[in-house]
Amino acid sequence: MTKDETRKILLGDINNYRLKAKYYESLRLFEAAKYANNLASNIELALTTLPSDDDPEIS
Repeated sequence: MTKDETRKILLGDINNYRLKAKYYESLRLFEAAKYANNLASNIELALTTLPSDDDPEIS
């Protein structure tokens, strides 16, 4: 699996967690919504350090 494929999958996961957070908020499940938002934010943060396939490898 390439880095760009991984990035695409993780971006889809982020969107799914954001949708779940909105759903949980609509059900007044605020702790679950907070958890889903935090999880999405953590994945976004991890993506900032993931280089693309075009970037040279650091040795």
